[in-house]
Amino acid sequence: MKIVIRAGGLGTRLWPFSRQNNPKQFQALLGDKTMLRTTYERVAEILQQPDDLFISINELMVKRVKVEVPEIKLNNIIVESESRNTGPAMCLEVCYLQHFCQPDDIIASLPSDDYISDNQAFADLLLVSEQFLQQNPDYILTPAVKPAYVDTGYSYLKAGQNLQSIGQETIFTVCNVVEKPNEDYCRQLIDSGIYYCHTGMYVWRLQTIADLFAKLQPTMYQICQEVVGLLINYGDNEKVRRLYGQLDKISIESAITNKADKLAMSVSNRVGWSDLGKWPVLKNILATEVSDNVTKGRVITKKSNNNLVYCNLTDKLIVINDVNDLAIIDTGDVLFISSLKNSINTKEIIDDLKKESLDKYL
Repeated sequence: MKIVIRAGGLGTRLWPFSRQNNPKQFQALLGDKTMLRTTYERVAEILQQPDDLFISINELMVKRVKVEVPEIKLNNIIVESESRNTGPAMCLEVCYLQHFCQPDDIIASLPSDDYISDNQAFADLLLVSEQFLQQNPDYILTPAVKPAYVDTGYSYLKAGQNLQSIGQETIFTVCNVVEKPNEDYCRQLIDSGIYYCHTGMYVWRLQTIADLFAKLQPTMYQICQEVVGLLINYGDNEKVRRLYGQLDKISIESAITNKADKLAMSVSNRVGWSDLGKWPVLKNILATEVSDNVTKGRVITKKSNNNLVYCNLTDKLIVINDVNDLAIIDTGDVLFISSLKNSINTKEIIDDLKKESLDKYL
């Protein structure tokens, strides 16, 4: 199996902690290791050789990748000139891998910013997924998990036919996709027991996904082929930026997987998962009890419950008194205070900052 860690995102929903010049995957949100390093160590043991690992990254972060994952070879870094969403990013990685891998190779494309509760169980799930695809190469497979809480920001996959069961790992066809349901509907989906959280991870045979891009997104595929040719041969960087910048910002789901005839999901009852892209999710993972305050930095709490307080300044004290359900994020140049529930709604804030030419805070 070849593994691609996708680390090119900006993490805007964790603003102002996550910035353009220091996105969340290069920060230690859980423990003392960055999210990218944690993701690498999670998958390193299942790599047959070091060259089986690739990392997809924004061109501004290439040096940071080498610092965080010195094991990676320069030729195994897939460079995006700018962020164009997961559709173009994953098309670029597919075209890149075609120069270094065999058509029948199984590829796992994974985000760099996930919380995984059990690394061994996750490794077992990837290996079961690989074995299934070796026998059923026409499928697109996405690892999915049982939802642990209501979250309207996720997509949910309905389990259809049981294609394979091995131990605690099962592979189902995906017979319905529900994108970001409202709270009541989301609760109904979870209570049904047959809907799983879509994790944004994918496992596929290289030639299968390449053929799908060529069929469903021929212009994107052609442009990415040309971009990769320039990248491998150290071609004109300006031409790379111009070509790649022509691509629409579109998700891999809208571009490919929602249109695929054979979409399946691999699930394990042993794997707990969260996308560490939102302050409420981070708080839920770190809190022992729901009402607990979660703090980072020098923080004193009085008569306060269910707050998340993050401060990365060593010489600053934050005191909260008689407040509940807040996200308070202090980075020195920005103090962000929001209800915890709506702290994920940073897009409008970021758009406003751009309109006001306050890009230095992004």
